[in-house]
Amino acid sequence: MTEQLTVRPPSTTSFGPLAAAVFAFRDFEQLSFDLIPAVRSYTIVDPFFGPVVFVGVLTVDDLVEIVDFAHDPDYWKLLDESTDT
Repeated sequence: MTEQLTVRPPSTTSFGPLAAAVFAFRDFEQLSFDLIPAVRSYTIVDPFFGPVVFVGVLTVDDLVEIVDFAHDPDYWKLLDESTDT
């Protein structure tokens, strides 16, 4: 039997990568983990922000909380520099 997990929705001002992460974390069990099964990460490449990594934690209430994110503000600049000839 597959358990239904609940993901806390983003705030009303959230959009873009966070909304995509919320959808991804709804399928928490399908995301891979490194050392701790209750902690999963999801990476999305957004056309505005570049790659964004979200970290979700499964709580004792079977809720997934998105507890952290990371992005590189210089990503597009780095890509632009690497294509200069």
